[in-house]
Amino acid sequence: MAITLSCDDFFEAMPELFSMKSPRAYGKTSLLHNYGTVSLTHFNTGNGIAYGAFEGVFHEEMHLQSKEMKEQSFLYFNLGDDLCFQSINDKKTFSMRNSSMIQGTIHEGLHSLGIYEKERRYSCHTLIVDKALLDSLHAYEISLLQGYFQIDAYRDMEHPQRSLLEHIRHQKVLQGPLQELYLESKLLELVYQTFHNPTLHVCTKLCEDDCKALNKAKQILLNDLANPPSLKILARQCALNDFKLKQGFKKLFGTTVYGFVHAKRLEKAKELLEKQEISVQEAALHVGYQSLSHFSKAFKERYGKFPLELKKERKYYLFPSPCMDRGE
Repeated sequence: MAITLSCDDFFEAMPELFSMKSPRAYGKTSLLHNYGTVSLTHFNTGNGIAYGAFEGVFHEEMHLQSKEMKEQSFLYFNLGDDLCFQSINDKKTFSMRNSSMIQGTIHEGLHSLGIYEKERRYSCHTLIVDKALLDSLHAYEISLLQGYFQIDAYRDMEHPQRSLLEHIRHQKVLQGPLQELYLESKLLELVYQTFHNPTLHVCTKLCEDDCKALNKAKQILLNDLANPPSLKILARQCALNDFKLKQGFKKLFGTTVYGFVHAKRLEKAKELLEKQEISVQEAALHVGYQSLSHFSKAFKERYGKFPLELKKERKYYLFPSPCMDRGE
């Protein structure tokens, strides 16, 4: 039977490690002596980046509960055995493989459960990054997992990232201010290497069966643009998991699922307005827009003119003036 503990039970004994009030703070300590060999390292650079490392082995299966009191944007790197997290708020579960990383946001009120199996070696490294700084470095069109625990990117670590983390883990020579300067330089380089990589989104390897499933998903969407299935239902219909559907669709077709639906709706509406005697409202409803104003705005943004203007142009060319009828 698993042992369940609250993170507050052992974190409250060392508040100085997690105090963001201090402009600069470093600490390292051993934890949970009765359950295994576990260490916790924390370094707050004071410039919008804080680092935490949770490493060790548990002798029994452990479930660690935590509750977040404020929103935090993060980068998370896994150098150890596979991890499993569960959001107790909405029952969503996320597994993270060895040598992978995620980028996302923990929202205020998240009640989570970390599941750690016995005799597995864990090495979890977190960078809490100021949200304004993170937003300025990279923007995502769609999140892979939304809710209290939001994931914006999930991919394998690159060699430079792993190398930097290993340097951080094994630095034991420097002490005091020199150690802090060394850690800060490595953490800044780690953030740079993460966002300098132009393939941050392209992390899914697609086999032939994946491509067939994704093309099936595309056709399902095209068959009913006005009422497309939810991502969860679409993934089930194509025998894909949510991550593979979202990342694979973007990689194969160059756009998100919702971006594809949006573009095809407008294309279909434009075709209807150009080739059929149909009102703007009828065209909007036909492709799934309930709001005429939203449809007109989206149409204008894509084609540079409002749908009503397109209809007027069509009428002009279909019904020429009397002068033109006489050949004048």
